[in-house]
Amino acid sequence: MVAGAFAGAALAPLQLLLWPDVSPPLVKLLVAFVAWTSWGALWIGGSLFAFAEFASLVVPYLGAVKGFSVGLWRWLMIPVGLVVTWAAWWNREETRDLLLPDNRQGLAYAGSLAALFTITLLVLAIGRRPRRNALTRALAFASALVTCLWAVWALTPPPRPPAAFGEAVHFAPAGRLLFVSWEGTDLPWLLPAMERGDMPFLHKRWETGAWGQLRTVRPYTRSATLATLVTGCAPAVHGVLGRLSYRVPWLTDQPVTLLLAGPWPSPHQLPWRAWERASGLAPQRATLWQVLMATGLRVGVAGWPRYARGAWTVPIPLSAEAAGFAALDPDFKAALEPALRSAPDLADDAKSSFALAAALGSSTVNRVSTQPVDALAIDCELAAHLRPLWAAEEPGSQREEVLRQAARLLDEQLRSLWLAMGEDTLLVVVSPYGLAPPSPWQRLVHLGGSPRRWHVSPTDSPDGFVFLSGPGVRPATRLTGARLADVTATVLYLMDLPVARDMAGRVLLDAVDEARAASVPLRLVPSYPADRSGGAAGVSVR
Repeated sequence: MVAGAFAGAALAPLQLLLWPDVSPPLVKLLVAFVAWTSWGALWIGGSLFAFAEFASLVVPYLGAVKGFSVGLWRWLMIPVGLVVTWAAWWNREETRDLLLPDNRQGLAYAGSLAALFTITLLVLAIGRRPRRNALTRALAFASALVTCLWAVWALTPPPRPPAAFGEAVHFAPAGRLLFVSWEGTDLPWLLPAMERGDMPFLHKRWETGAWGQLRTVRPYTRSATLATLVTGCAPAVHGVLGRLSYRVPWLTDQPVTLLLAGPWPSPHQLPWRAWERASGLAPQRATLWQVLMATGLRVGVAGWPRYARGAWTVPIPLSAEAAGFAALDPDFKAALEPALRSAPDLADDAKSSFALAAALGSSTVNRVSTQPVDALAIDCELAAHLRPLWAAEEPGSQREEVLRQAARLLDEQLRSLWLAMGEDTLLVVVSPYGLAPPSPWQRLVHLGGSPRRWHVSPTDSPDGFVFLSGPGVRPATRLTGARLADVTATVLYLMDLPVARDMAGRVLLDAVDEARAASVPLRLVPSYPADRSGGAAGVSVR
């Protein structure tokens, strides 16, 4: 139990390193120390006790020792050190784009200290028998590790607050914008679809614009990825790190997201279930539509998460609200029917996905036609829903027809939206993440399956893509080295608006034609803090 208590005390500062904005007072820190220590004593200590009892059946000597055994203590603390080391390094790796560099470096320091502690214990365990005051020495050694880990957390620099605006900054936007997000698409899927003639509108526009792959947020989390796309900031800056958030009222008043990964089910890393679910967080930086609305533009938004608000908003339709698959074009349904019959277990889900995507697209086109806007931002999940289930490994499979029809639907919606917005509109088509093909091992495992499927997924965070066309864009240009956060910065520049200094993205100058680059200077503002009323706080850019 004592070893488990030390484990809990050592894991607590690692969890706090995952919460850069949490700076509790001393009293709450003491409560946190007691909570994690008692949690570790029960769960980790209980596991170690069961392990020791089982080991005593194999090594009777362990069961015959009376009192506190320093030798056994060392052997039990070795797995504790391994767990702390693994947790520190694993969580550092799993928060590559989600955590501030200083906090990730703190996890690295903590992992190194725990590794040194474990190696030293291993040497002592296989060395000589303990000398005088061995108990005091053993406890002091473990206490030193816990103290060092808490010192790492205490010495990690806190995040700097965003720079505040003084007087309002006045800029006027140029032109109109159509910003389209196709989740789950990527160039390996898109380019063949255009070559086959499934996306004639996009194919026609392709040579008029700039395009390239986008390095997305790693590791994959849809909420953080979308927020990075529309704010241009890193997740650690805009604050949306995952789909689920938690409130820990005895420690902090603000919701927290990242939980310490380890050999325990989430969210049981939070001691004694003294937490409650919190609603999804909105970005702490202004989204693209908020910045545009602060200029006085009318912006419509469709299909985005609940925090999206515009001059009008089309939410993601519910299944009961959609007209249903039967209301779709008869030719479209006839083309899909053979593929749906080949996989009846997936047919209903595919029909629902098509119906929802069609409802979102038609509703948005109707709103643009009846309530014109200067900018439109729409997000569609159709490809992300269908590709993991319908991507067939065998060419010519009937399953491919489902994805071909998905490409045709997306292309037709894009054409309708572009015509509704006007031909002089800046067109941006982007995928915040792609879907990775299976690894060689996955191919081997599913080799005998019938029918064989690719089992594509976004978990490995493959590249998405971006395509820009319209005023100020250099035609027939392939972009290299682009990142997801670069999209918003580039769009702001093409709209003659300043870029925020705290954005992680840069302007993709390769996508800008020479005349625009020579005539429009790159202007910077400190930040675009989010305004919960819908605009960009502290900024007047008209």
